[in-house]
Amino acid sequence: MSKKGKIITGLVAFIVIIGGYVYLGGLNNIDYTIETVSDYNLVGVHFLGDGDSPEIEEAYVEAREYVLSGELDGVLTLVHYNDSTLEDEQLKLFIGVTLASGTSDLPANYQRLTIPATNAARAKIEGHNSIMPSPSTIESRLRETAEKARLELQDFTIEQYISENMLVIDMPVK
Repeated sequence: MSKKGKIITGLVAFIVIIGGYVYLGGLNNIDYTIETVSDYNLVGVHFLGDGDSPEIEEAYVEAREYVLSGELDGVLTLVHYNDSTLEDEQLKLFIGVTLASGTSDLPANYQRLTIPATNAARAKIEGHNSIMPSPSTIESRLRETAEKARLELQDFTIEQYISENMLVIDMPVK
């Protein structure tokens, strides 16, 4: 291929990559705010173990199916605990659904979890998850937002998967 052909191919590839990044929401701002919230009422399963465990995906898919089928009225949610007592590569999670309204019928393996809260630092992210900032970047910006408001946050995040392209991450205030 000639030098001119290589330049044109490189330019086309660059435009396609930038176009894909913009299409997926790469230029969307992430809103960091302090919000008034009500207690988080969840149902789901606890997980403690290796971060690459297939149990995580199985629990996530199961919770998503309960939401999509309408069996549980709510939002797919993952609570990620920052537990310093865990070994490297281990995670402590609660995977389930934040209920929109109370329910008395729970899936057999599900447990209830209530997280009391009145305020939370919130990151609202619109875009495909492949272009989102890292969890540590989001968490540090949430802490900065709370610090400016002179608030102290709890040491876990509540990730609510509103839609395929909308993620809300809360860190409740202590």
